[in-house]
Amino acid sequence: MFGLKKYRFLDKTFIFGTSSLVLALAGQVVAQTPLQQPTAQALHGVVSKITIIGNKTVTNEAILNLMSIKQGTNLTANSVAKDIKSIFSSSYFQDVKFDLGLNGELIISVIEKPTVHDILYEGFDIVSSSSLKDKIVTKKYTIVDEKKLSQDLRSIEQAYIEKGYYLAKASYTLESTQSGSVNIVFKIKENRPIEVRKVNLLGNDYFSDSELQSFMVTKPFSWNSILTSSGLFRDEYVAADQQNITYYYRDNGYAESTVIAPISRLTRNKKDINVSFFIEEGERFNIGSIKILGDLIENEEEIKNKLLLKEKEIYRISKFNYDMKNLKVIYGDQGYAFTYIYPTFNIDRAKKLYNINYTITKGEKAYIRKITIEGNVKTRDNVIRRAIKINEGQLFNATKIEKSKSLIEKLGYFETVQLVQEPDQAHNAVDIKVLVKEKSTGSLSASLGASPDTNGSSGLSFFGQLQYQERNLIGKAYGVGANVQISPSPRGNGSVNYTLSLNFGNPSIYDGPWSFGTNLTTSLNEQSVTTSSSIEQVYITQTTNSFGFSIGREILENLRFNLGYNISETNTDPSVPLTQKFYASGRTEKISQTLTYDITDNYVSPTSGLFLSGTNAFGFELFGGQYKFGTMSGLGALYIPLDFSENYRTNFRIAFQPKYVYQTSKSNSVPYWERLTLGNSYYMKGYSGPGEALTTTAAVAISPITGQTTTFTIGGNRSFYGVIEYFVPIIPQAGLRLVTFGEAGTVLDDYDTFSFDKIKYDIGFGFRWTTPIAPFRFEWAFPIEQGNIGKAHFIFSIGTDSFNNNM
Repeated sequence: MFGLKKYRFLDKTFIFGTSSLVLALAGQVVAQTPLQQPTAQALHGVVSKITIIGNKTVTNEAILNLMSIKQGTNLTANSVAKDIKSIFSSSYFQDVKFDLGLNGELIISVIEKPTVHDILYEGFDIVSSSSLKDKIVTKKYTIVDEKKLSQDLRSIEQAYIEKGYYLAKASYTLESTQSGSVNIVFKIKENRPIEVRKVNLLGNDYFSDSELQSFMVTKPFSWNSILTSSGLFRDEYVAADQQNITYYYRDNGYAESTVIAPISRLTRNKKDINVSFFIEEGERFNIGSIKILGDLIENEEEIKNKLLLKEKEIYRISKFNYDMKNLKVIYGDQGYAFTYIYPTFNIDRAKKLYNINYTITKGEKAYIRKITIEGNVKTRDNVIRRAIKINEGQLFNATKIEKSKSLIEKLGYFETVQLVQEPDQAHNAVDIKVLVKEKSTGSLSASLGASPDTNGSSGLSFFGQLQYQERNLIGKAYGVGANVQISPSPRGNGSVNYTLSLNFGNPSIYDGPWSFGTNLTTSLNEQSVTTSSSIEQVYITQTTNSFGFSIGREILENLRFNLGYNISETNTDPSVPLTQKFYASGRTEKISQTLTYDITDNYVSPTSGLFLSGTNAFGFELFGGQYKFGTMSGLGALYIPLDFSENYRTNFRIAFQPKYVYQTSKSNSVPYWERLTLGNSYYMKGYSGPGEALTTTAAVAISPITGQTTTFTIGGNRSFYGVIEYFVPIIPQAGLRLVTFGEAGTVLDDYDTFSFDKIKYDIGFGFRWTTPIAPFRFEWAFPIEQGNIGKAHFIFSIGTDSFNNNM
C-alpha cells in the first residue's frame, strides 16, 4: 500500500539524498587535502561518468533527459538538488539518491513506482463503471501517477454531479499483487442526490409562476421525478432555465427583459436546495416599421411578405431569429452565399415600438466547387451522395443544402450529420464537407417467452423468436432480414407452429429512382377453433408458402409508386369435416399497387412529419391462381414534435388505417385467411389475448350426427383502426422512451353497418427501447368495456417501432 505518508517520507528521502551527496563531496575533498579547508575548486567535482541503477521501466535516456548534470559537468549542491527535484517531478519514482563514487563516477539509484496491473471499481451504481473508462486517464500497464489519479477522482465526481449527486465522494486505494504491480481500486460514496425543494420566481408580474414553471426544467421533487429525473438539482438545468425564462419573455414582447444570475442555497440538512430566479421584465414592445435596405434582389414588399415579423404586432425574438435566417436563405437560393445582413433597432420608448432596419450586402454569386464526405466507415459514398440535392459546379442554393442534410439524416444510418460550408470568397466558391457519425444498422436478436398452456393444462408453453435485420448491408443500403418464430401447437402433442420469412430490398437501383424488393415465407399454424369445453376439440392445421416481389419508382420528391406481385400456396386440414368455406385450400395470386408520400424526418423512427400510403390489390388467375377478390387499405400517420429544449424532444403520433376486402366474382368468395381481424402486438393491444380479437364469427357444424356446432373466426371485410401515442425520452442516449397510448378500432362483416357503439377502445403505457441489438417493446394495454377499464395485457415484442413499416 502506498499512501500519503509514504510520499511525505519520499520528500525526506529526497532531502537526505541531497545531503548525502554534499557530505560525500566534502569527504572527498578532506581526503585529498586533510589539513586544508575546502577550496571552491575542490567543491565542484567533475562528473566523469553517470551510472543509473534500479530502473526497470523508465529508460536511462529518459532519466538523463530530465537532468542538467551531464558527463564533464562540475557538481554543486544546487545542481544536484535541482536534478533530484526534476526526476521526482516526472512522477515515475518513489526514491532517488545521488552518490559520487571513485574517479568522479555519479551513481544515481532509483526505485520506480509500481505499474498498474488492473483498474477496479467498487460501489458504482448510479454511474456505471463502463461509462467512466473513457474519462479515466490512468491506464493499465502504466506507472502509478498521483496527479492523474487526482484528476480521475475529479472526473468521477463530475460524472456524479451530472446525475445530480453533488455529495458523492470518490477515493482510491492501491492493492499490491504478487508480481509487484498494483491494482487501483476506485471507490465511491454516492450519498443521495440533492433534490430541489422549492423554486422561487421573483419579479414576474406579467406571467404567473405556474406559466413560467410549465416549461422549466428545474422543478421541485415529486412522485414522477423517478421516471423523468426532474426534481434533481443540476447546475446546467438552472443555467438552461435562466436562458429559457429570458427567451420566453423576449418572445412575448419584453425585448429587454433579463434574468439575474439565479441563487441556489442548500437547506440545513444539506439534502435539499432552494433555487431562486430574479426577473427584470422591462417594457413590452410592438413592431413599429420594418425596412429592407441595401442590395435588393426582389421588391421590398415581396421580401417583407416572406418575413414572420409584421408591423404593429408584438416583437418576438423567435420570429426575428427566423427572419434573419430566412433572409440568408432567400439570397442563398439565388446563389448569394456571402450575403451579409446587418440589423439595426431604432427604439421609440414613448410609443414602446421597435423599428427594425435590415441592411443587406449581397456580394457575388457563388458556386459549389467540391463536395467531400468524411466519417462514413461502412456506408458507401454513393449512398450518401444520392441523398444530396446539389452537385459540384452548380450555383449555391441554401435550401437544397439544408434539404440534403435532412435526407441524409432520414436514412437512419447516422447518429449525427453535419454539412459544413467552407467559403472561398476570393474565388466565389463554396466547398461542402459532409461529416457523419455512423451507428449500428444491423440487429441479431433472440427471445424466449412463456404463457399458460393453450390445451387447458396448468403448465406453461414456451415460444421463441430469432430475428436478423440489416438495413445497410455492406454499406450499400441493402435491406435484408430473416425471422423465425416457434410456438407450441394447441394440441399439446409436442408439435410446434412455426413461421420462417426472408426478405431483401434495394432502395435505389444503380443510384437511380427505381427500387426492388423480394420476400419468401413459409409457415405451419395449428389452431383450435372450438370455443366450448363441453364438446370435442376441433383443430385446423394450415401450411402456407408464399413468394413476392415489388418494383418501385420515385415519381416526385417524397412520392413513390410500388407495383408488387405475390403468389402463395395454402393448405388447410381440419381435424373433423367442416364446411368447405372455412378450410379452403388453394393458390392465391395478387398484384398490388401502392402510392406512398413520406415527409417524415426519419425512415426508422420518425418524430415529425407526415406519412401517407394507399394500397390496392386484387387476386387473379395467371399462374394457377384460384381466387378473385380485391383489397384496399390506407394509412395516415402524423408526427407532431414537442421540444422542451434543443436536445430534448417528445412527440405525438396520430395514425388512422382503414382496410377493405371484397369479392370480384359472385362465384368466388374471399378466402378467409385474407379477411380482417384486429388484436395483436401492434393493433388493439388490449384485445390481444386468446379469443379476444376483434373479428367476426360464424357457427359451424362439427358433427353431422350430434348436430354440435362451434364458433369459427372468419374475419371481417372492413376494419377501422386509429391510435394516439405520446413518446417521452427517458434515457435519450440509450434509445429508451416512455410511451402512453389510446387505441380505437372495429371489424365489420359483409352486411354490418357502421356505428360508433361498435368501436372498441383501449389505453395503456409502456417502454420502447431501440438497442443496437434490436428494437424492444414492453407495454401494458387495458381494454375499455362500457366505460370500465379491464385487465391488463402485457405485450412484449421485438421489431420496428415505426407505423410506416408495421401498419
